[in-house]
Amino acid sequence: MTGMSRRDFVALTAAGAAGAPLLLDGAWTRAASVVTAQEVVSRVKSHIGVDWAADGVDTFKAGDPATIVTGVVTTSMATLAVLQKAVQAGANLVITAAPTFYSRTDLNAPAGRGFGAGAGNRGPAPPRTGGPGAAPAPSPAAISGPGTGASAPMPPPPTLPQPIVPPPSPPGAGTPPMPPAPDPVYAGKNDFIEKHKLVVFRLAEHWTQRKPDPRAHGLAAAMGWAKGKAGDDALHYDVPGITLDALASQLKKVLGTRGGIRAIGDRTMTVRTIGLLPGYTMIQAAIAMLPGVDAIITGEVQEWESATYVQDVTFAGIRKGFISTGRVVNEACGMQVCADWLKTLVPEVPVRFISAGDPYWTPL
Repeated sequence: MTGMSRRDFVALTAAGAAGAPLLLDGAWTRAASVVTAQEVVSRVKSHIGVDWAADGVDTFKAGDPATIVTGVVTTSMATLAVLQKAVQAGANLVITAAPTFYSRTDLNAPAGRGFGAGAGNRGPAPPRTGGPGAAPAPSPAAISGPGTGASAPMPPPPTLPQPIVPPPSPPGAGTPPMPPAPDPVYAGKNDFIEKHKLVVFRLAEHWTQRKPDPRAHGLAAAMGWAKGKAGDDALHYDVPGITLDALASQLKKVLGTRGGIRAIGDRTMTVRTIGLLPGYTMIQAAIAMLPGVDAIITGEVQEWESATYVQDVTFAGIRKGFISTGRVVNEACGMQVCADWLKTLVPEVPVRFISAGDPYWTPL
């Protein structure tokens, strides 16, 4: 996959080509100031405030780092819906907190399936063709941030063909087995990224090492708790007395969740001190924090670890609360903070946050 060259980009924007997409803020036509995806990431590495580990998960997951950036989107998870909204907004660099291809390794194909010798490698899949899908376009109102009135049509999502079961090999000695069919979801996502020349970069490990934790800071700001910060770590907050039930409801409303919030503890208990454990919570962190707070708010946990521990604590008659919002929702506020931070590093192009939403819903 190759991106637009600097010369091509400057020529296109200077001429005001009619074929260029109608983009959002007017800042998109700054032909004199261009920046590549690699340059954006280099600025991130220089200003992140922690030592950069070259062997971590924070790497390019798809696309050509030499691509000229037209806009940056941050998100907690680069779902197909988020990628689609990024294209509509005129952005081609997506910075995500979570993996793009469904596992920590971020392989662009299931191991041993679908892409031949390239299976298991990071980076873009070989180009493929495919017709547009027929799924309805999400509402432009789902895009978050200033200046997001849609001025370009929503690109169609990729066609995700039904899985194909390879026919049995014909009888005969020495007949090679049929190769497995490509996974249609991986293939469709790769096709969409290739078609729209997107670049995807994961920013997780180094972002969460910043102090104070930007995920906790973002959640506290969204909930209006910033003035109640207890200490310098942004993980402990004093709040006006509220029942655990009302706190869970408040989180649901402010974060816009559909079904991901789950709570443990007496719903009538009063909460005045809150501990935040963003992202994935290890049981050691929950054990250390619980004695000093009334309730813990986390992203995701192993149910047989922290959740069961708090369940046993409450069964023993100790009034403690525990609320899990789901990791995608939990990390969204931190990626809004990331967008605000990136605006100071990349003034050449618009930067905005797009929510991945809550993947779950609750039956009525």
